[in-house]
Amino acid sequence: MQLKPRVRRPAGPDMRRRLMAASCALLGASSARSQAVAGSGPAPNTWSIDTALAYYHEDGRIQAIEPVVNVLKDFGDGETVGLNLTFDALSGSSPNGALPSRSVQTFASPSGKNLTDPSKLYTTAPGQLPVDPHYHDQRLAGALNWQLPLTRVTQATLGGKMSYEHDFFSVSGNVSIAEDFNEKNTTLSLGVNDEYDTLHPIGGTPVAGSDYTLFEKTAGKTKNGAGVLLGVTQVMSRRWLSEFNLSADRFTGYLNDPYKIISIIDAAGNTTGYEYERRPDERTRKSAYLENRVGWDRASAGLSLRYMTDDWQIHSETAQLHLRWWIDSQDKYFEPSLRWYRQTAADFYSPWISAANQNSTAYASSDSRLGAFHALTFGLKYGEKLADQGNSAGGEFSARIEYYQQVTDGHFDAPGSLQGLDLVPGLKAILLQIGWRF
Repeated sequence: MQLKPRVRRPAGPDMRRRLMAASCALLGASSARSQAVAGSGPAPNTWSIDTALAYYHEDGRIQAIEPVVNVLKDFGDGETVGLNLTFDALSGSSPNGALPSRSVQTFASPSGKNLTDPSKLYTTAPGQLPVDPHYHDQRLAGALNWQLPLTRVTQATLGGKMSYEHDFFSVSGNVSIAEDFNEKNTTLSLGVNDEYDTLHPIGGTPVAGSDYTLFEKTAGKTKNGAGVLLGVTQVMSRRWLSEFNLSADRFTGYLNDPYKIISIIDAAGNTTGYEYERRPDERTRKSAYLENRVGWDRASAGLSLRYMTDDWQIHSETAQLHLRWWIDSQDKYFEPSLRWYRQTAADFYSPWISAANQNSTAYASSDSRLGAFHALTFGLKYGEKLADQGNSAGGEFSARIEYYQQVTDGHFDAPGSLQGLDLVPGLKAILLQIGWRF
């Protein structure tokens, strides 16, 4: 029993997309982990295909649909080639970063060049969170991984990924090596990855920190990221597998969200203007991850803990628990799950900029994804084995539902007329997923 930790691509700023991707990935991850505990896996010289279709819906905001296909060819003797294809389409209303106000607020869509063209404008009613009601996005991504044995106890993995959106393109590569010790009960692994992104925001790239009403835009931007992961996997007993990873990554370049602005507020709580957000042009993150998985005749469990810290002063803790119960015939199971997450705010996060301190602000972002919050995700999955198909080990049908609730932490002393308004509302979302492995 052994686990070959992948080099993990640094997570992007879009929390909703991370949630969808993680949930879809669990379709194959749960199966793989249960096999690791039980000591069994796919038969050699076979093909296996994992498919999933997820629907994600936020309360009053974004909705999305995401189909995923994973294809794996096992050549035997530890050599495999895997292909992943993902498409997602998002639409709905996306917060633009501005605060609610007691007055009507008017904004331009990203393609707008001023606040006078009615076809490019949208308004927000008093007391409501400003959101762009015409938000939509599509993404197509593909990844390829090749795992091959170098010796009887050494395996290497080579991989690459490409992701395309109409305003974003990303390409990354990774390589890792794993060495077995202690009669293959201990595995040490080391992996590195590199990523290059190009951004071409709709309407141009805003000048960070510039006056929103001037619509100062420049050409496209780029960012680079590199990461390293060191891991150890230990077979503790016939039914107990433990994994521990340390990872670090560093991104440089354009790290702003080009579609986010921040309100400028006077002492009476009135909005006097807006600025485009400004973030540092580099970010370094470090994390530690521990997971333990155990299996019995008709049940298995997995508990993972993760701690992350970065030089933006964001610290986060994550705990996730999965339980699986098989019914008497052991061809159907139920898998409840619980995930808890908490993070502190970036040192430059603020829901607004004070008009009195406007010119002294170096970095500023009102993006709630950089603020302090905690979140709970409750999930339930049902799985059913399909009949064996010739020489293959059969497949599986699964269905999952997850409920996500995010609560803002911290207290903001809103000035004047802003008192009584929900300036940084939380978030509720639901995800439905069906999967088929054959």
